[in-house]
Amino acid sequence: MNVRAALGALLALVLFDLALIVVTSDVSVFTALGAPRVGGPGFGLRAGITAALFVIRFRLLAPAQQRISSGALVLGLLFFPTLVHFQIGGGRINGDGMSYYAFVHSIWKDHDFDLADDYEHFGMLTRGDLAVPTTTGHRRTIYSVGPAVVWGPFFAVGELVGRIDRLLGGAPDLSGFGKYHWNAVALGSFLYGYAALVLIFGLARRYFSETTALAAVLLVYGATFHYWYMVFQPTYAHSASAFLTAVALVLWDRGRGTSGPSAFLVLGLVLGLAMCVRWQNGVFLVLPALDLLQRLIRDRTAWPRLALCGALLLAGTLAGATPQMLAWKAIYDHWVLPHPPQGPGFVRLHHPRIVETLFSSRHGLLSWTPVFWLGFLGLVPLVRRRPQIGWALVPPLVLMTWVNMGVADYWAGHSFSGRRFDSLLPVFALAMAASIDLLRRFAREHPRAVVAVPALCLAAWNVSLAEALRRNWIPRDDTVAFSTLARATTQAFSDTVGFPTTWPASWLFALRYDRPPSQFDLVVGRYLFHMQNNLGGVLEVGAPGDEALLGEGFFGIENHEGRATRRLRGRARIFAPLDHAEDLELRFEAAAPEPREVRVLVNGREAGRFRVDATWSEARLEVPAAFWRREINEVALETSGDGVRLDRVTFVRGPGSRRWA
Repeated sequence: MNVRAALGALLALVLFDLALIVVTSDVSVFTALGAPRVGGPGFGLRAGITAALFVIRFRLLAPAQQRISSGALVLGLLFFPTLVHFQIGGGRINGDGMSYYAFVHSIWKDHDFDLADDYEHFGMLTRGDLAVPTTTGHRRTIYSVGPAVVWGPFFAVGELVGRIDRLLGGAPDLSGFGKYHWNAVALGSFLYGYAALVLIFGLARRYFSETTALAAVLLVYGATFHYWYMVFQPTYAHSASAFLTAVALVLWDRGRGTSGPSAFLVLGLVLGLAMCVRWQNGVFLVLPALDLLQRLIRDRTAWPRLALCGALLLAGTLAGATPQMLAWKAIYDHWVLPHPPQGPGFVRLHHPRIVETLFSSRHGLLSWTPVFWLGFLGLVPLVRRRPQIGWALVPPLVLMTWVNMGVADYWAGHSFSGRRFDSLLPVFALAMAASIDLLRRFAREHPRAVVAVPALCLAAWNVSLAEALRRNWIPRDDTVAFSTLARATTQAFSDTVGFPTTWPASWLFALRYDRPPSQFDLVVGRYLFHMQNNLGGVLEVGAPGDEALLGEGFFGIENHEGRATRRLRGRARIFAPLDHAEDLELRFEAAAPEPREVRVLVNGREAGRFRVDATWSEARLEVPAAFWRREINEVALETSGDGVRLDRVTFVRGPGSRRWA
């Protein structure tokens, strides 16, 4: 055996050892020989040794023609610190991961789709939306079955390790809820996430230099939500979704214009499985569909073969999506649901929330992860310089973005950034690469601008710091924590021009509502009633947290008869964010030193008046749906003088209010 072969065998052994430690939490191959269990430092040391072996085997000792490229080397080395973080500080099953894992256990242990015992294990069975069985006697789920399918081999690894442990005299938990199974499934999702990066790198390298392709992949890895769902919440669907759509894009790109019927069958299978993981991935069917259309236009005599390709594409998609259809049939008695399991109005393509989805502080894609600006804007140079791939990627990007904007909870619950854009990561990577190339050319041609940008940033910092000092937000002659200084400076900057990641949405908000652009951050994405974490229709005027929904015309918080109140300055505005227009009753808890009349205007139209007396009382006003609009509404209160005190405004929905519209 030569040196390279020996190193390859040793590398395989240590990689196996790392995987075993992850699955068992702390048991190494060498533990059976008397070595101690492996903690965090030991795992890190092993990962470092493995990385060194990787470099020696594939770079230093490899023949020139077989030597791994620099970009591939960097990407390969990236695996090891990420794995260490996953092992030492990463998550396993949490949040939505419990609902996805319920399918894993139900399929591979119980061999059915009855999730009741799985929900009971996680303490979810009595939850309101899961307590009542469906018409088939099963418990409902809003989650896809695809992750359970692609995690199946790793679940089997956990089962195998557990059984070997039992044979060796251990007492592992083989119920399917033990650490071996959990760790193995989480490791599988982590590996899918890393494999997605490798595939994206290969795809980008077909159109860009290796350096540019690597830079784009590193941005996807470190500047998007991808890392979070690889390491901290691996049992969500996002790593698998990114992987399968990357596989589909690679297959489509390599066979575009030339692939035969069997290739379309395989592509359909991959896309069908991707739809099982995340249903909206079906929009990527537009790529092979357009490919077939273009080929038909070029050669109309080829329609029999192209029709066969299309039929096999659909057959493959149907076969790939079969696990989801089986689950829906078992749970809901429908092979294909007429609407999402969340409800018929959960996806409203006629009601896209463009500003909210992209710019809201509630997980807006661009406000949370501004690197995606390079993804959207990079389409322009991608289309101009590489039109063959650029134009083809526009339809899935537009369709997926539109679908995500039309989802009722566009912020995706307890999310890190706009996680529902996971399947677009390969598309964004290519557009980012185009942006990187454009920026590199710009830097070469305009070197002075490269110096001007950081100079402007430093000037903006200095001016904002001076403004913070002028407002007495930081002490003039004392020590101050630099975190406090940075917070005050950032606030001064944001009040003046808005936070940069919200541009231009915060500017438009400021112009429309005549408010500081920083108020955009706390108003847009907040709702009186809509979905989770809403205000319940109650606006506490004197509560510090609710002041974001107040416009001009209010004094500061004052305590009056045990109530936290604010006085009106004659005319004051309140912002009322709604999901849709509906009949509402407004209830005002107010008092004044002497009787006053308050005029109420909703979006500039008078909706009625109410009287305020010296004693605290609740005035009620019916305002029909015709006065309201979706998103932000303006409620103006007009009175004479400044004696009216307001404690609370309550918005009460009518008995026929709809969940979504």
